[in-house]
Amino acid sequence: MASLSIEPDLRHIFEREGDIYTPTVLATGPWDRRLQSGVVLNALIAHEIERTPSPAPMVTSRLLLDIMKPTLMAPVAAKVTVVREGKRLQLLDVELVQDGTVTARASALRVRTGESPGTETPRHALPPPGLPSLNGDRSPMRHIIETRLESGGLEVRGPGVVWARIAGEIVPGTPISPFMLLAMASDFGSGTSSFVDWREWSFANVDISLHLTRMPEGEWVRIAAETGSAGNGIAIVHSRLADEAGEIGHAHQTLFLDRRQRP
Repeated sequence: MASLSIEPDLRHIFEREGDIYTPTVLATGPWDRRLQSGVVLNALIAHEIERTPSPAPMVTSRLLLDIMKPTLMAPVAAKVTVVREGKRLQLLDVELVQDGTVTARASALRVRTGESPGTETPRHALPPPGLPSLNGDRSPMRHIIETRLESGGLEVRGPGVVWARIAGEIVPGTPISPFMLLAMASDFGSGTSSFVDWREWSFANVDISLHLTRMPEGEWVRIAAETGSAGNGIAIVHSRLADEAGEIGHAHQTLFLDRRQRP
């Protein structure tokens, strides 16, 4: 697959006018350049959640995202509905709409924060620079996403571990936040723990579930992923998310496997 020609100073994924988001070339999907990437749609939904005020300091502890249909490389509208408002819990529904049709929808549960006992989790040492990149030259966001691949990857079958950080912006002037980073990283598991040849098979995810205890500390997030399938065209990815201080949460993806058409 040929690499995309991208202006080196292009840092933002969308242009925004009101509730309408117009994708830049950074939003281009990995399987079809006519479509937006699931990674950027995750970030857009996370951005809309963060733009919604909460009645008390809260953490988004659960995000359930369904890909209803492909989202074209064209403007998309974002709609947020507060389903439940409370001092302890807030439940949001988010929809991305294109040409009057919902292309992606999400449910977000936000939980108030407070002092309580905690559990200890293993710390993780950030791997040194120079390790292979997860996406290489194929990703349109390669100049704003840095990855360090500990193990696994697209060319290696089996579980894998990758670290990632993102230096870009969701819209001009709004950097990728820690929550947006986690939403995007939850989509990295399928490429980290590949079990099929990406030249022969596509494995787009049709949903993502993200469960979190806290936001990451620092710039980097660690994704330790494993993929399983019954050989029926469906696969499940389980990713453990962490930072240098320890575990943050878990992410799951359902993959739709399809044999790629030869040109």
